[in-house]
Amino acid sequence: MFFQLEAAPRAEHQVAPWDLTVPWCSRAAEVERLIGLGAVHPWDVLDEVPHVQWTTLTDPEGNLFCVAEHRPVDQQRSHDGPRALRREVSTFY
Repeated sequence: MFFQLEAAPRAEHQVAPWDLTVPWCSRAAEVERLIGLGAVHPWDVLDEVPHVQWTTLTDPEGNLFCVAEHRPVDQQRSHDGPRALRREVSTFY
């Protein structure tokens, strides 16, 4: 990863947000740590996708970024049930 100082004025709109992945069951602790460093917590997405949960934050300059945790593969099928597995297979073919 490479960061470079920019002499030009900051763009009004963010081009791409950062997505950071943390181990399963560590998202909440990481979000609290980031809030302690100055991040703001606008929202969580916990039910939209069965195999991932994420929290969207903003840094002190207002840039969006997400902290995501993906359910381990061995827990995905038992959590999502057979209908989700059929959905995955039908999408693949």
